[in-house]
Amino acid sequence: MTGPARPYRRWTGVGIAAAVACGLCCAAPLIGVLGGIGALSAVGAAFDVLRVVSIALAVLALGGAAALWLRRRRRRACQVPDRPADLGMPAPARREPR
Repeated sequence: MTGPARPYRRWTGVGIAAAVACGLCCAAPLIGVLGGIGALSAVGAAFDVLRVVSIALAVLALGGAAALWLRRRRRRACQVPDRPADLGMPAPARREPR
């Protein structure tokens, strides 16, 4: 009785390896996400002392970005083109005087 079961024995190992690979494929992203959340919370705990400083730097950076944006917007509004704007419309036909 060992004759017919023998060829399928190596496929059992391949099936087990495929099952393990499938399990790792599904579990690896979950482990990565959970590990990332843990690392992020550890970094947050380490920088808890600098919370006030980081908030002040963030507010300063956002204020500077808003000031630069407003300055560029005002500069663009004050520019006057040196020639008429081309709207892409055909020029009116000129009539010959009679």
